[in-house]
Amino acid sequence: MLSTVELDSVLADQNKRKVQLPFEMPQVYGFLGHAYVLGILQPFEYAQPWIHTSYIQLFIAKHYLNDFQEYRLDFYPDLMIAYGNMPWLIYRHCDKVLLSQLGVDIHRYLITQLEREFYVVTYVDEYYIHNSICYQQNHFVHDIFIYGYDLDRQIYHVAIFDKNRQFSTQEVTFEQFEQAYLSEGSSSQTLISSCKRLEPCDYETSKYGAGLARFDFDLKLMIDVLNDYLEGRNSTKRLRMTQQPVEGYFGVEIYPLLQDFITRVMEGVQNFDVRPFHILWEHKKMMVARVQYLQKHGYLKEETTLLEQFERLEKQSYTQRNLMLKSFMSENRKILQPLLKSLEDMMAAEKALIKQLILELQ
Repeated sequence: MLSTVELDSVLADQNKRKVQLPFEMPQVYGFLGHAYVLGILQPFEYAQPWIHTSYIQLFIAKHYLNDFQEYRLDFYPDLMIAYGNMPWLIYRHCDKVLLSQLGVDIHRYLITQLEREFYVVTYVDEYYIHNSICYQQNHFVHDIFIYGYDLDRQIYHVAIFDKNRQFSTQEVTFEQFEQAYLSEGSSSQTLISSCKRLEPCDYETSKYGAGLARFDFDLKLMIDVLNDYLEGRNSTKRLRMTQQPVEGYFGVEIYPLLQDFITRVMEGVQNFDVRPFHILWEHKKMMVARVQYLQKHGYLKEETTLLEQFERLEKQSYTQRNLMLKSFMSENRKILQPLLKSLEDMMAAEKALIKQLILELQ
């Protein structure tokens, strides 16, 4: 590992011996691609139109279902680790092999990126990461989000799932990080992805090409995506000029699949997986936040009953998630039976609510 003197020499600005970029606990963290993006953007008012237009549609991709028998429920657009196509973030991608071939020390690379206000995501072996689920227990390669450093204390500020399976911010020593990064197991995942938050003023320099740093609120677009959700339409077809549409189940069509998933778990032919119900709960949370946003900006009347009704759905979804978690912890599959009826009721209630929301927005 580089000495403190060598690390000091990396800095373009000697006043930046410590850097901690803005990051707050995200509203969505079931999949980390969403957690990273929202943790960066949530504090900023100018990013709210994009957030509240984006977290409407849900889908289950057929390739996960057919190839892995995985009911992988996610928001669309999904935001995997190598995320892209977003108005408020600019990206830079690299990989471990390239850095190694160029003889670039990982600490030198990270500190340079963070000093330039780039957040970094890469892969490490969590066996070496203190307070992680796998610390000193088993080798498991997973992504890690780095949003700051302190040269004097020799630590990075990171976000991970901790030993209690909670998404949280932690401190990791330079030594621990280097062990985890260089671990033989972690070489199977080589991506290093960096992103920097843009501001509205950055649009002036990007409008001649990428057109980043601008996303005006578009009520018609929001209504269109709400209709996609309501009618189970494939929203990926909206982007077919730039990418191949994803085959899958969209919007309310995911409810029968979740019922199939529960039935298979109860029959013992499907592994437990809390994530689909965690994502479903986060979707209801985002619907509540969306209604509040629309009220705040005058698109919905203050006296609307929609907020109370969406909050009721969110509580119902949280109960479903916790029942799934209880079943997993107790290894009692039979207690999942009520979920079948609960999902059916939720689908009917949500369809009526979204129809009412669209009507009030129009």
